[in-house]
Amino acid sequence: MDRSFLSDEKLIKISRDFICIRTATYEDKNEAKFLENVFVDRSGTGLRNFGYCILSPDGKRKIRSSQRGPNFVYKDSKAMAADLTQIASTFNGRTINQKLPPAVPQMKDVRLGINVASCDGLPSIIVVGNSPSEVDQLNRKLAEVIWDEEIAGKFIYASTTNKRDLEIVSGSKPDRGILVIQPDVYGLKGRVIKAIAAEASSEDLKNSLSKAADSFKRISKNHGTHVRNGRRGGESWKTEVPVPERNRFRGNGNQGRRNQRK
Repeated sequence: MDRSFLSDEKLIKISRDFICIRTATYEDKNEAKFLENVFVDRSGTGLRNFGYCILSPDGKRKIRSSQRGPNFVYKDSKAMAADLTQIASTFNGRTINQKLPPAVPQMKDVRLGINVASCDGLPSIIVVGNSPSEVDQLNRKLAEVIWDEEIAGKFIYASTTNKRDLEIVSGSKPDRGILVIQPDVYGLKGRVIKAIAAEASSEDLKNSLSKAADSFKRISKNHGTHVRNGRRGGESWKTEVPVPERNRFRGNGNQGRRNQRK
């Protein structure tokens, strides 16, 4: 679905008129409560970890009904781009302050940032500071460069002032600065592949991130093998919100086989 829809050049261009949110469904109780009102699970078994919906700028009204994905709403990427173009023209950027760059789209902590980066096959960026004000300053610097076409959408972000958060990260870890992290295959640990000084200029920061994105090697995963090896190796991830168990039948001729999703 991602390749046939979300990787289309026209769709990427029009999406810049929207605030695109990558939800962490089971990792925040407040977010989960909000998503329960957005996505209707017809099976009656609670939240799902995927879905698609277009909301009004205040997040209180559905502009389009929620579905499992855009491929359940549109015939193809061309139809989706046309619909988004029409929606964008309705609002015409009235609610956006054009004087300020968009904020850094951060996960709520380092642990989750590395895990999501592994899931999405992307490098993780961790902003490290000695105080909240220092972290805010570094994030403002990041916000000036990460929306460039060479960098946008190529990293997962998180911040911390607590050095203990970096215990799951190996490699050089300065007291302050911006770390580019290679997540491990299960997203439980990471390794520093680039450390950028807090004093780096915006131009140097942009160049460093662009090179890191170009050189990053995504770990190829097969879902069945990945889950099986993880269970054998005792690798596990504990969510903040319990994941509902669902029984699913595969249409492979064996109606009696149950595939339990966890």
